Amino acid sequence: MKKLFSTLAALLLLTLPLVAKQQPRNHRQTKGGYLFAHMTNDNYARLFYSLSRDGIHWEQLNDGKIVAPNYFGHPTISRGKGGIYYMISLTTGSIPRQPVLFYSKDLVEWKERPLKLEHFDVSDQGYANDVYCYGAPKIFYDKKSRQYIITWHVGLTGKDGNESEWMTKRTFYILTKDFNTFTKPRKLFDFTGSDSDMATIDVIIKEHKGTYYAIIKDERWPNKFTHCPTGKTIRVATSKSLTEGWSNPGVAITPSWHEAPTVVPSPDGKEWYLYTERYPHRYVMYKAPALDSPHWQEVTLSAPHMRHGWVQPLSEREYRHLKKSFPNKK
Repeated sequence: MKKLFSTLAALLLLTLPLVAKQQPRNHRQTKGGYLFAHMTNDNYARLFYSLSRDGIHWEQLNDGKIVAPNYFGHPTISRGKGGIYYMISLTTGSIPRQPVLFYSKDLVEWKERPLKLEHFDVSDQGYANDVYCYGAPKIFYDKKSRQYIITWHVGLTGKDGNESEWMTKRTFYILTKDFNTFTKPRKLFDFTGSDSDMATIDVIIKEHKGTYYAIIKDERWPNKFTHCPTGKTIRVATSKSLTEGWSNPGVAITPSWHEAPTVVPSPDGKEWYLYTERYPHRYVMYKAPALDSPHWQEVTLSAPHMRHGWVQPLSEREYRHLKKSFPNKK
């Protein structure tokens, strides 16, 4: 019997070092990081990638070269059914530009599928239907309803360089479960009071613990109207429904002259990181304990010169795959 116990004890001691060696490796495999899919000022609307472990320090991939030659637009990535990633692109040859669905299993190899421009047509509601009939289309997958919402902004005239046109921008949406059948486009917000004339662009949607958050750029000019000191700032509206009952946006969470927001949880999940493009065209970063917090603290961001983009959390496997697929050789 003593010999048996001695043998078992010896076997147990032999296995302990193996367990100890495996634990750190498993920990590293689940660390992950973040992908910043973005454009640059020199290559507007083209797709570039940067990676980060902590969301603060960023390294651009692929020696700063384009990662998806056919993509053209403001990248917003959504992870949908079956773990597939989606984003909306525009064509580059025809005018008006046609929408294109990009989809990928690994964020490296992207496939394309054309969408019909008619799904975005809101000319029957008095809005433009020409070159700029839909701006910066963005996509969000709602797990609760198992459908995708595509949002975009559109103005009354379509004359994109006109200040008065930007003042008329409103956010519209369509819903789909399969990218074959779509709902008719509808206006997403119906704000009241001093925000009833609020122009909105660059809207992104997040869901957290049963509440939907719309992170919005207030597109009014702060120097034009005394009743909208929040013009050109980032604000947050909330709702318990994806498409109805949105509150008036809260207080400005950035100074004026910010746009293109993107937001992710911090690595430890205790805070939220907000990235916004501050004029003249460079991202800055803020953090807060809650998405609807009125107080966001600016954080020093170490990043390449990036423009309109989207931050996507990554698993360790995804992080390493992107690092390997788009190496910096210089």
